[in-house]
Amino acid sequence: MLGDEARVAQEAGQTAGAAGEFRRGADRRRRPTPMFSRYVLWGGRRRHVRRTEEREGAFVDVHSAGVFVIVVGIVALNLLDAWFTLLFLSHGGQELNPIVQWLLESEWHPWPFVGMKTLGIGIACMFLAMARNFQAARLGLWTVFLGYTCLLGWHLYLLASLADAE
Repeated sequence: MLGDEARVAQEAGQTAGAAGEFRRGADRRRRPTPMFSRYVLWGGRRRHVRRTEEREGAFVDVHSAGVFVIVVGIVALNLLDAWFTLLFLSHGGQELNPIVQWLLESEWHPWPFVGMKTLGIGIACMFLAMARNFQAARLGLWTVFLGYTCLLGWHLYLLASLADAE
């Protein structure tokens, strides 16, 4: 038999939660948080996955400061890569990627190149950040970050070589 509080809540269309909590409507936890939802852009609901058995492969729509820092780091390294690419091309270097070469030959040079490069890495980082509770996405974020860090080291080496040549 229901207690007085539970009966009143049930009549009001609320459902009983743990420890006597009452909620309006159905329990949202019956369905997992989707990767894309209205909460991604307009105020998230889920910061963490509390149950350890559900942690791997679950989506959240509010991300930690650590994910934000690594994504901003990747985008910054991407912009540095674009700047160094343009610098080396202005000193006689050549672009080996035919798609990038086509973008660089456009009449709006260099903005299509910088825009496509930034948009591409931005979309990839957004996807990896949204899927951060998947091991492959975490590995992907760190791989991209470390790859761009190594590429920045290569650019600095080429810059030193360019300075020695002049």
